[in-house]
Amino acid sequence: MKSFKFNTLFSCIALSTAVLASPASAQGSMMVNPQAGVVVGYWHNWCGGAGYKGGVAPCVSLAQVNPQYNVVDISFMKVYGATGSIPTFKLDPAVGLSEAQFIDQIGELNRQGRAVLIALGGADAHIELRKGQEHDLANEIIRLVEKYGFDGLDIDLEQAAVTAADNQIVIPAALRIVKDHYRKQQKNFLITMAPEFPYLTTGGKYVPYINALEGYYDWINPQFYNQGGDGIYIEGIGWIAQNNDSLKQEFIYHISDALVNGTNGFTKIPHDKLVFGIPTNIDAAATGYVSDPNALFAAFEQLKNQGQPLRGLMTWSVNWDMGKNAAGQAYNESFIKAYGPFIHGQDITPPEPENGKPIFSGLSNTRVKLGGTFNAMDGVSAYDEEDKDLTQQIQVTGDVNTNQIGLYPLTYKVTDSDNNTTEQVRTVEVYNTKPELSGVSNTTIILATPFDAMAGVSATDAEDGNLTPNIRVEGEVDSNRVGQYQLTYSVSDSAGEQTRAVRLVTVQEQGAVCENLWSASKIYLGGDTVNYAGKIWLAGWWTQGEQPDLAGEWGVWKSKGDSDCDSGLPPVITPNFTVSGLASSYILNQGQVSINFNVNTNQAMELTANLTQEQRILASTTATINGNGAMVLQAESLEAGAYQVVISAKDKNLTQSYNVSLVQGDDGSEPVEYPAYVAGNQYQAGNIVTNAGGVYQCRPWPNSGWCSGSAPYYAPGTGSAWQDAWTKH
Repeated sequence: MKSFKFNTLFSCIALSTAVLASPASAQGSMMVNPQAGVVVGYWHNWCGGAGYKGGVAPCVSLAQVNPQYNVVDISFMKVYGATGSIPTFKLDPAVGLSEAQFIDQIGELNRQGRAVLIALGGADAHIELRKGQEHDLANEIIRLVEKYGFDGLDIDLEQAAVTAADNQIVIPAALRIVKDHYRKQQKNFLITMAPEFPYLTTGGKYVPYINALEGYYDWINPQFYNQGGDGIYIEGIGWIAQNNDSLKQEFIYHISDALVNGTNGFTKIPHDKLVFGIPTNIDAAATGYVSDPNALFAAFEQLKNQGQPLRGLMTWSVNWDMGKNAAGQAYNESFIKAYGPFIHGQDITPPEPENGKPIFSGLSNTRVKLGGTFNAMDGVSAYDEEDKDLTQQIQVTGDVNTNQIGLYPLTYKVTDSDNNTTEQVRTVEVYNTKPELSGVSNTTIILATPFDAMAGVSATDAEDGNLTPNIRVEGEVDSNRVGQYQLTYSVSDSAGEQTRAVRLVTVQEQGAVCENLWSASKIYLGGDTVNYAGKIWLAGWWTQGEQPDLAGEWGVWKSKGDSDCDSGLPPVITPNFTVSGLASSYILNQGQVSINFNVNTNQAMELTANLTQEQRILASTTATINGNGAMVLQAESLEAGAYQVVISAKDKNLTQSYNVSLVQGDDGSEPVEYPAYVAGNQYQAGNIVTNAGGVYQCRPWPNSGWCSGSAPYYAPGTGSAWQDAWTKH
C-alpha cells in the first residue's frame, strides 16, 4: 500500500514541522521501477502556451498518454509564494481533473507498470533553498508521494535555480533522506535529473547534484536541445554543435560516448543510467529536434555495439506529441510512434557482469588521426567489487602505428586477487582526413542545353590542398534526350583516402511541369502523396522538411512505386541566410574579443565567418547550418577601431558584410561611457550597459531573452543569476 500512517513517518525521519493528512491518498502496492528501456515524457500541469513555431499543445489527462511512455514526469513541483519557501505541487484545475481523478489515473498507470514522477523546477520556476531546510523539503516530498502516488522525483532545475542559494546541497540531502525512508519499506524511490547538457562538463553546474547523489540516483536524462552552438569537439570531424542537423547522428553518438566514459571534458554518467533527451517536435524546443529518427537509431546501435547501450529516451513533452502546428495540423503522436517501438523493441537491459570478475570502463572503439599520438590507457579503468580500483593492473597487448592508416586491435586484460580474469578487445582506427567534394548537388537542365559535368565542381584535402584535377567522373549525360542521368564523382588523396558522391542530372523540356513535387517548406498530413526522385511517396503522419528518400524504414515516408513524372526532383530554392544577434560594437578585453551571433538558413549551407580589417582576415570560423545555428568569432591582439564581419556560404555565391566597432574595455585605457542598466528595458544580444560600477554585455540568443524584463536575479552584476544573461567586461 502507498497509503501511509504519519506516526511511522515521525519515527523514521526527524521532521521539524507537522505533516497534515490529505483527504485523498494514493493506493498502490509498490513504487513502480521500469527495469528495461525507458521512454520518459513530461506532462503539462497547465493549459495553453504557444510553441517555438506557433503551434499549440493541448491539455490532456494522464489516461490519454500513450502507453509506450513508461515513465511520465509531472511538470512541475515549484514555489508558490515568496522566494526561498519550500516548493510543492498544486494540480491546475484548468486541466479538467479533480484531485481524486488525478490520483486514480496515476494509480492506473502504476497498474500498467508505468512510473509517474514529480519534476522539480522547470524553466520558469525559481527555487532558492538554504541549509537547514533539508528536512522540510524531504517532509514535503514524502507528503506529495503519499497523497498522489508519485514513484520518484526528477530534478529539472534550470537557469539561475541550478546554483541559487544552497540548492546544490539541500536538494540532494533531502532526496537522500526520502530514498532512505522508502528503502526501509523495501521500495525504491526513483531519483532522476534533467540537466541542460553544457552543465555536465567537468566542474559543470549539475555535477554537485550528481556527485552528492552517487548511489542514489537511478538515471539522468540530459536536455540535448535549446543549446544552439554548444556541442563537442571530435578529432577528425571538428566541432559538432547541438543544432547541426547534418551531423545529428555524430552528435548523438559522440556526446553520449563522452558522457558514458567520462571523456572529452564531460563528467561520467554510466551508460545504463543515461537517458537521451530530445524535443518531441519543432514546436517543443528552439533546436534539437531530430528530423530523421534513423540518425538516433544508428547512434544508439553504435553505443550498443561497443557494449554501452543507453537506458532509453526522454522528450519534452507528451502534450506536444499530441499538439498541433501553427497551421492547425495535428502532430499525431509522431514522436512516440517512431521511438516507442524502437526503445521497447531493443534489448537494452544493462548486461550483468560475470560474478566476481573485474569490469572495464572506457574501452570503446576510437580513432586517431594519421601522425597523431595515442595513449592506450587514456580514459581506461578497471574496477572489482572486492579489490576496488584495478586500473594499475591492466595489461595491454597489441600496437597502434599512428603513421599507417588502418584498424588496430588492442587486448586489455586484468586479474583480481581471486584470479578472476577479464579480457576485452577494442579497435583503434588510424585515419586521414578525407578529401571534400563540392558542387555535385543534383541539378536540372533544359533539353538541348550544353552540360559540363565539371562546371562548379572542385575537391580539396586538408593535407594535399587542391585535388580538383584528380576528380574522376563515371557516367554520361545526354542533354539531347529527356531523362534522368546518374554521375559518380570520386577523388583520392596521397594517403589513399577516397571520397565518392552521386549526382542526379535531369534533362527536361522547356516548361515541363512535374505535378505534386515534394517541397521542404510544405506541410504534409498522413495520407498525402508526393513525387520525388522518380517515385511516389505516401506520408504516414504530419511531416515537414523530411526528404522522402532519406526517411528510412522507420520514417514518415513510404515508397509506393515509380512515378510517371519525368524528374521527381524538388524545385530549385534560391539559397539565402539571415543574421541576427550581431551588435554594432564589442568590448576589447586585453585585446581579445568574442563575437557571438546566429544565422538562419533556408537550406543546408557551409558558412564561413571572417573578422576583417582593410581586407586582412584576423579571425575565422566555419559551421554547417541547416535552419538556425550559432557562430562565434574569437580573436586576440586587436586594437580599437572599425572592423567587418564577413559571412559567406560555400558554393552559393552568397556573402553578407556587417560593420562592427571594437572599443577598449576596463584594462587601463580611456573609459567608454555606456548607458545605465534599467530593469524592464528590452535589451538585445550585444547591448552594453553599466550597473553597480561594472560594464556588462548582453549574451547571445537564447540567453539574450533573460537580459530583458524586471526579474531582479538577472540584473547585471547584482542578481543571483546575472551570469546567465550577461558577461562582464
